[in-house]
Amino acid sequence: MYQTDILEIMEILVNLGVRDQRMEEAKDLLIQKRRADGKWYLENTFNGKMLVNIEKKGEPSKWLTLKAICTLDKWYD
Repeated sequence: MYQTDILEIMEILVNLGVRDQRMEEAKDLLIQKRRADGKWYLENTFNGKMLVNIEKKGEPSKWLTLKAICTLDKWYD
């Protein structure tokens, strides 16, 4: 079963050029999840379900951080 999250949906919508007032709550949640060090931390993981473990749950995620920064950058563009 496919699983998605707010970051993925926001990324898709802003890449399509969609910016709508109904998205404000999701954008605010994305900003709130940014830690004091400027990074986003991995909350869920597929580790143990794939051939290799990529990042550890509860630690900074370079992939989430990159996606979140790019998504917010396009939001405010």
